[in-house]
Amino acid sequence: MSKIIWILCILLIGGYFVNSYFESNAKREADRIERENIKKKIKSSVQNISSRTNAVSDWESKLSRGKRYRLEPILTLELEKLWVIERPILFYGSIQDIKTFDKDNYIVVIEKSFRSGFGSMYGTDLMLSLEAPKTKIDTFLRDHPDLLEGIGFNNSVAVVAKINSIKTTYISGGEGDRKEIKTGYGSMIDLEYIGDLRL
Repeated sequence: MSKIIWILCILLIGGYFVNSYFESNAKREADRIERENIKKKIKSSVQNISSRTNAVSDWESKLSRGKRYRLEPILTLELEKLWVIERPILFYGSIQDIKTFDKDNYIVVIEKSFRSGFGSMYGTDLMLSLEAPKTKIDTFLRDHPDLLEGIGFNNSVAVVAKINSIKTTYISGGEGDRKEIKTGYGSMIDLEYIGDLRL
């Protein structure tokens, strides 16, 4: 009798673990499908704003000459040929700062961060400083209240911007090193939240 009880106990415990395994797998698969659907939706939205605004989206591959990394300095002239043009550009980055420009507009600073790399990585830091309507940014921040929390792993955005000029600044580091930053100045046309997705 006790042998039968032991067998039943083992079967029950085994059944519990098998059931837990399948439930866990089903949950992981459901989460994966949901995340994939979100990614498709965001990718479609980014493609729509890029297409609607006729934005240049291949400037990164041209700047990096098709390579994943470009460590040599970027000439301002190179960026001018890619950014300061008739069409706007599509830029992936994270919002670093927002400040008041006038009663109707903010200045939004967006940095091409490591997490928002998407295309290529550069030895020169790239940023945008964009005039944007307060109503658009206030709505965007209301829709994404956690946007500026954390350390930049969850706050990527895609922005379409018309760039008018580029300025180079240098920040001194330790041991005589200095970091080069090239900032494009212009106006924001549209933006889309991406979060931690890589499109």
